[in-house]
Amino acid sequence: MKYFLLTTVASVLLVLSGNNADGLNVKMPGMNYNTRKGPDWAPESSKCKNAAEIQRDMYALKAVTDKVRIYSLLDCNQAELVLPAAKRAGLQVHLGIWTTASHSYLLQERAKLAALIDTGLYDNNVIGLHVGSETIYRKEISADTAIRYMNETRVYIRSRGKNTPVTIADTIDIYNLNPKLVDAVDYVSVNQFSFWEKSDVNEGAAVTLDRLRNLRTLAASKNKKVVISEVGWSSGGFDVGAGIASPENQVKFFADYHLMATAHNFEYYWYVAFDSKWRVTNGGKEVEADFGVFREDDMMKSSFQQLTVGVRTPRAIRNAGTRLLLSEKGGNLYMSGKSNDWLVQEQQVWFFDAATQQVRSKSSDRCLDAYQGWDGGIVHVFRCMDQEANQKWMFYSATGTLRHMKHQGFCLDTDPAQGNRVQLYGCSSNNANQQWIVINPENV
Repeated sequence: MKYFLLTTVASVLLVLSGNNADGLNVKMPGMNYNTRKGPDWAPESSKCKNAAEIQRDMYALKAVTDKVRIYSLLDCNQAELVLPAAKRAGLQVHLGIWTTASHSYLLQERAKLAALIDTGLYDNNVIGLHVGSETIYRKEISADTAIRYMNETRVYIRSRGKNTPVTIADTIDIYNLNPKLVDAVDYVSVNQFSFWEKSDVNEGAAVTLDRLRNLRTLAASKNKKVVISEVGWSSGGFDVGAGIASPENQVKFFADYHLMATAHNFEYYWYVAFDSKWRVTNGGKEVEADFGVFREDDMMKSSFQQLTVGVRTPRAIRNAGTRLLLSEKGGNLYMSGKSNDWLVQEQQVWFFDAATQQVRSKSSDRCLDAYQGWDGGIVHVFRCMDQEANQKWMFYSATGTLRHMKHQGFCLDTDPAQGNRVQLYGCSSNNANQQWIVINPENV
């Protein structure tokens, strides 16, 4: 079975377009990778992948990404093994330094860092360095200590002539609670799992946008980029505190997330490259073993092989009468004029999905929804569900009307007499309140 999860077209006539080639047809910006293959207590040969296994992994990953991200320089000696293997495969590397409450462990990681520089393995193929991964979230160290660890590391690599961007990887909540982290890092690096928040898979990408909103605003005010350093969904197992894990849900979330991230120009690192059954042996939850795009034998999961991800073309929807733009904020619709505010500009952008007849907001990644089929019926945005009849719309370019497919004879309408309220109303000819112009946002 071939999964066609989304195809959105440039035409306002909503003509369906698809890619019928087998295999994953998009590349991820980056993927998290671990050289582990066994539990903590196993001997090195059983716990850690060897150089040949790592090289095979790197060649497999090159098909779906151009960047890999690791968590430690020391564990399984992975930096020394991954750096040359990644370069041979044509992959760039984002390095990680594992931190704990012990400063002496940081010094061990830094000694390895020095050796990598001394031997020339640390070169221009290294594109980033994070110092710590959720160490503050795990309450092992404070934000101040994390910043001190990072500063020590950054000062050291600068003294060695390396200008690699340096950051601290932690959760969105930790960054929100400690805004000084944003000031300290070269760029913001956050992990976000809608899966672990027990989100509906249809709303997984939207929940990420909700969680990022305040942090994005803060980071933008300080001219700092935000990178999502971990994001993913499990394909198997069960956990009462998590979303529903299945192959279908994993690729559904991936497709939605990739399209959302592409629309917002977000850089992200998918968690994780390969399934890791050793995590269960190590005492982890069953669902933690199945986050990979690939199985442990380097074979891409069939659900990803069969996945075709479409494209989304941004559109602005302008009312012919008021010349204002259909906009969305916090689930509510409003009409607005041209703006130089980047957040407002996002709120004015929509995506038409020809396959599902949905109109999706860029601002929230939720869909235009009308559940009251009468004059003045409420129109809002709601989590996108492909089979939800309240979310079915069709744009008729000849009349400029956006007609509801369930509530026949009703159109999207804005009423200037009610403060430009957006509503559902019986379709009428030559009514400027119901006439819309669908355009490229760059032409607003």
